[in-house]
Amino acid sequence: MSPKNKPKKSYHIPLSKKILLVIIIFTMTFSITFVGLSTLDNQKISEMVQGNKFLDAINSKVYDVGGEIITEFYQENRNPVPLSKIPSNLINASIAIEDSDFYKHKGISLRGIVRAQWENFKNIILQLNKEAKPHGGSTITQQLAINTFLTREISLNRKLKDILLALQIERSFTKDEILEMYLNEIYFGHGAYGVQSAAKMYFNKNVQDLNLAECALIAGIPRGPSYYSPILNQEVSLKRRNIILNRMFKLGYISKEDMEKAKQSPLELDYHNKRDEITAPYFSTFILSQLLEEYGANVVYKGGLKIYTTLDLEMQYFAEKALQESGHEGAIIAIEPQNGYIKAMVGGKDFGENKFNRATQAYRQPGSAFKPFIYLTALDNGFTPSNIIEDSPVTFENGWSPENYEKEFSGLVTLREAFEHSINVVGVKLLEQVGIKKVINYSHKAGIKSELRPDLSLALGTSEISPLEIVSAYATIANLGVRVDPLSIIRIEDYSGKIIKDNIPQKKKAFKEETCYVLINMMEEVIKRGTGWNAKIDRPAAGKTGTTDNFVDAWFIGFTPELATAVYIGNDDRKPLGNKMTGGVVAAPVWAKFMRNALKNNEKKDFFQPDKIIKISVCKESGLLLTDSCPERLTVTFIKGTEPTSYCTIHQKYFEIPKETPKTEEYPEIKKPYYEEIEVIKEKHIETEEKEEETLQSLIDKLREKYKKQDE
Repeated sequence: MSPKNKPKKSYHIPLSKKILLVIIIFTMTFSITFVGLSTLDNQKISEMVQGNKFLDAINSKVYDVGGEIITEFYQENRNPVPLSKIPSNLINASIAIEDSDFYKHKGISLRGIVRAQWENFKNIILQLNKEAKPHGGSTITQQLAINTFLTREISLNRKLKDILLALQIERSFTKDEILEMYLNEIYFGHGAYGVQSAAKMYFNKNVQDLNLAECALIAGIPRGPSYYSPILNQEVSLKRRNIILNRMFKLGYISKEDMEKAKQSPLELDYHNKRDEITAPYFSTFILSQLLEEYGANVVYKGGLKIYTTLDLEMQYFAEKALQESGHEGAIIAIEPQNGYIKAMVGGKDFGENKFNRATQAYRQPGSAFKPFIYLTALDNGFTPSNIIEDSPVTFENGWSPENYEKEFSGLVTLREAFEHSINVVGVKLLEQVGIKKVINYSHKAGIKSELRPDLSLALGTSEISPLEIVSAYATIANLGVRVDPLSIIRIEDYSGKIIKDNIPQKKKAFKEETCYVLINMMEEVIKRGTGWNAKIDRPAAGKTGTTDNFVDAWFIGFTPELATAVYIGNDDRKPLGNKMTGGVVAAPVWAKFMRNALKNNEKKDFFQPDKIIKISVCKESGLLLTDSCPERLTVTFIKGTEPTSYCTIHQKYFEIPKETPKTEEYPEIKKPYYEEIEVIKEKHIETEEKEEETLQSLIDKLREKYKKQDE
């Protein structure tokens, strides 16, 4: 037989020798590592334990302007509570299932380690249960050490570390302190850390309100949060609950009667996972980005901050409802003009579907909603509502010919009428007369921060801006020229209640109050009889519509003395909203619905009238002082000293020659009023005792008589 064909010699090691070999190796390794770690790292471990806060990961809470909680920021949903608030049934249930000798050992349980290693030997070495997971025999103190300092790595080295840490923790803290930290630290699945978060999530209760059955169920989850979750495995969760109840009875924590009663209790979950429930999501993520930039993720998610915001949850609800009921995509944002507080912010109709915040991130053309800044500039530089500009075709040097919405022209019109009906050509001509650079400067002073296109198309709102920007600029007008930058956070407190940030509204005088008041009056007329008639809310309000080419974007921005709101409607893919879907048709009704609800409990207020203001009746068509022949009159607001002093030249009644009079040529028509002679007649009349009131028409009649006598 050749050497190659010789049978190989096999060596069989008896099972008893295998066991002995494993024990020897384990003991030697344990002893060497334990001695090494205890001598080299003990001082370092002591410093780690004594300097550790254990519960540094605490939720940061966000509150609305009335102190109602909006949301919480966290990576670990954790809300620590003192041991005194944790029911004894939950404490005892946790001890019964995790570490029945907790109050007897000094951090580690030799009996528990031996028992765990025996289970591991049977299941892993002998493979009696191949699916079983390794047992660690860890005490509650060791679990606290693992959760705080170590990873879940399964190794002898890590096991030795958690033993050393547990021993040091026991020397540094009392048993009750350790138990309190443990119950606030452990993970209960679905993002919840600590017993308070678990109680809120599974039963929508505070931990102190849990009954015996609920305490036993929660105590059983940490060993396998996914496996024992009552949401994912209800049957398994109930079986473990009953095992814990048996253990509690066996250890004398509860009576047999209590045990049986709790076992019969049905599982009544009231699941509320904060990760699935976000209130005011667009606003919450808006302030979250600010906080992360200023404080960093560690402080925001783990620092237990208290963030007091400007949001009004009731207004927020009305804003969300108004946009959803419109059936369109878009945004709503509301601001208090006096302090810049953002009271409501809706960045879209479905945050779950699309987290893009159109209120702050969507830069869109505002269309005619930009015109107030042109008129503001004009009014502040010598123009009045009665100035007349011709609405007629015009072509500029670059070949551009602006058009009106109706493709028609109105001839001579007052600025008041052109603004009410949003006449494009007049807006462009006014911009040209006032100056593009000056209008851009005024717009930026009002609060618009985006770059504006320096050409005449600016009058048609071709420069993209966000809803937040434009409502802030409108709020400056509503605040009679005082600009206050938008504010979302009032103050921030740390976990101990110390104020670390206090935001005070920063006010800056941008425009004269009388100029803004005149513009406000013109914007009120937009709602009363102009393009914004769908925005009537049965209280003093001012605003402006905006529509872009092909009905892609629709706007209505308006305000009352106490609230400025922008409504933007438009598709993200830039598809048109539909034929004739203008800002007055689409956005104005949404604005009105929100404003009625938001202000329903507020007293109706009129806009404050400055001293340098005068209101007079003028001819609607000419904008000049009334004559008896003017068919329609309006009360118009002017800055004192700029009001018209001339009478209407459109509706003056000239000499009427009767048709039966044969000598029409003998009575020449008066082509214009003879104001000097009329004044002479008035002076003579005043000197007489005759006190009857004269009108312009009666004076003209007297002038006619004078000429008749001369002819005779």
